[in-house]
Amino acid sequence: MVALRSLFAIVILLILAACTTIADPNTTSPTIVIPIPTTTNPTTTTALTVPPPEACDPPTFLPTILPDRVVDDQPDVSAVPLDDFTLQPGTIVTGWTDSVGNPVVAFVRGGLPPRYWIGTTEKIELRGTEAALGDLGDGVWGVAWFEGLDRCDEYYLVFYPPTGPDEARAVAESLTGSG
Repeated sequence: MVALRSLFAIVILLILAACTTIADPNTTSPTIVIPIPTTTNPTTTTALTVPPPEACDPPTFLPTILPDRVVDDQPDVSAVPLDDFTLQPGTIVTGWTDSVGNPVVAFVRGGLPPRYWIGTTEKIELRGTEAALGDLGDGVWGVAWFEGLDRCDEYYLVFYPPTGPDEARAVAESLTGSG
């Protein structure tokens, strides 16, 4: 029985040796060529169009403190600059300008800032929730927060230069009211 088992082991080793090739450094490895079909089959594509989100209602609250350079304390839709902060589908935006029409503050409902913060944000208390105050680059500062799970519960204020964190905090903390 031991002889039969030894003979069987030798046969297996011979078969394995016969199937294995020794690599020759002068030969190249085999290449697999996948043929490209010469006929074309018509393909059907389906394009899905997603409608833009519906605009949110205007907020029912506004800041009670505005930067000194703001001309009129009443928001003016025509004062809103057309930039990456204000051109987000589905948002509602209002703003305030200085005496020559330069944007000072934009108030956006229905989204969060489209840019990453530069550096670490400061956490502030705003309308009973935590908000982030930070530098958005190019002298622009922002305050962002959300009050619920709906997209229209997302808000942010954009402060255009010249500005800074103290001005942004004062205006943001003056927001009162509901909704």
